[in-house]
Amino acid sequence: MKRIVSLFACGALLLAPAAFAQSAPADTSLPAQELVLKVIQVTPEVQAARAMLDRAEAEARMRQAGPHEPQLSLIPQTRRIDGDRRYREWEVDLSRGVRWPGKARLDREIGAAGREAASLAFEDAHHAAARRLLALWSDWQRAAAIAGLREAQLAAWQRERAAVMRRVQLGDAAARDRIALDAAVAQAEAAVAQAQAEADTTRLALSSAFPDLPLPGQVHLPATVTALDGSDATWIDLIQQRSHEIGTAAAIARKKDAEARRARADRLPDPQIGLRVISDRGGREHAYGVTVTLPLGVSYRAAEAAAAGADAMGAQADLAMVRRDVGRDARQVVTLARARYTIWQRQQQAAEATASSADKAERGYALGELGLDEMLIARRAAQESELAASRAEIDAIEAVTRVKVDAHAMWHRHDPGDHDEEMPVAVATEAADPMRPALPALPAGQ
Repeated sequence: MKRIVSLFACGALLLAPAAFAQSAPADTSLPAQELVLKVIQVTPEVQAARAMLDRAEAEARMRQAGPHEPQLSLIPQTRRIDGDRRYREWEVDLSRGVRWPGKARLDREIGAAGREAASLAFEDAHHAAARRLLALWSDWQRAAAIAGLREAQLAAWQRERAAVMRRVQLGDAAARDRIALDAAVAQAEAAVAQAQAEADTTRLALSSAFPDLPLPGQVHLPATVTALDGSDATWIDLIQQRSHEIGTAAAIARKKDAEARRARADRLPDPQIGLRVISDRGGREHAYGVTVTLPLGVSYRAAEAAAAGADAMGAQADLAMVRRDVGRDARQVVTLARARYTIWQRQQQAAEATASSADKAERGYALGELGLDEMLIARRAAQESELAASRAEIDAIEAVTRVKVDAHAMWHRHDPGDHDEEMPVAVATEAADPMRPALPALPAGQ
C-alpha cells in the first residue's frame, strides 16, 4: 500500500506541468495589438524618427521656398567738396537671387524624396521596435515558463521526499533513498532559483525597454502551435514588398540622384537681380538703375557636382545591398519558422516518450523491480524533455509571429486598408486577430 502511495506521488510530478498548462485561463503568448501599438509609439527610437520626419518636412518647405531671400542694402554717406558745402547722400539697393526654372523643379523633387525617406524611416523605426518587443517578450516568456515548470517540479520532488521519508520510518525503504531524494530536492531548489533569476532579468529587460506594457502575472501558452501556412515564396515576397527599409533606401537613392542633377545644374549659377536708388548732392541728383550679379568661376561647382554624382552612385549601391539583405533575412525568418515548428513537434514527441518511460520506471520502482536510481534518471529525463518542449513551443510562436511582423500582417502602424491590394485574404484576417498563435492557410499558389 505504501508503494502505491509512492507511485501516486511520483505520478503527480509528471502531471504537474500538464496541470499547469490546463489551468491556463487565457493565452498570454503574445500581447494585444492595441497595447503593442501604444507602447511602441512612445519609445525613444520612434520619437527620434518622428523628429527626423518633422525635420524632413521643414526641409521640403525650405526647398519649396528656395535658398534666395531679398537683400536690402542702405548706404548713407556725406560728400564734401572743397570750396563748397557738404552734401548728405544715400544709396539703397534691393536685390534677390533668382533660381532658374529647372533648379526649382529639382529642389521640389529633392524635398519630396527626403520627406518620403523620412516617413518610411519612421515606419521602419516602428517596425524595428515591434521586432525588439517580440524578442524581449519571447525571452521573458521562455524564462517565466521555465520558472513555473521548475517550481512545479520542485513541489513534486518535495512531495516524493515526504513519501519516501515515511517509508524509511516504516522500514519499507532504505535510508539512502531518502538521501537521494534530499539531493534531488536540493537540485530542484537550485534550478528554481536560477530559473527565477533568469525570469526576473528578462522581465526587467522587457519593462525597461517598454515600461508602459503591462505584463501578465503568469505565462499561459496556447494548447497547441499551428504551423505557418502558405508557401515560403508568398511570405518572402510580402516581406520584401512591404519592407520600409527597402523603401527608405530607394527614396534616399532618388533624393541623391536629384541632388546630383541639382549640383550639375548649379554649374550655371543663379543670377541676382536688384533695384538701385541713389540720391546725390543733398537730393539734387537722383539715379535709378537695375543690377544683375552673376558669380564667376566653375572649378568649385564642378567638383561639387562630381561629389554629388558619387553620392548618387553610392546610394544606388546601398539600395542594392538593402534589397539583398532584406531578401536574405526574409528567407531566413520563413525558414526558421518552418524549422522551429518541426522542432517543437519533435520535442513534444520526445516529451511524451520520456514521460511514458518515466511512468514505467515508477511502476517498476513501486513493484520493486527497479531501483530508485533508475527511476530518478527516468524522471529527470522526463522533466528536461518537458522543459525543452516548453522552450520549443515559445520558439515556434516567436518564429511564426516574426514572419507576420516582418510581413506587416500584425503589430504594424498602417491605416486600415493599407496593403489590402497586396495582402492575401487569409493574412488580412490574421492581421485583425493578432492573438492567434498562427496564420490560417493562404490561397493556393500564392
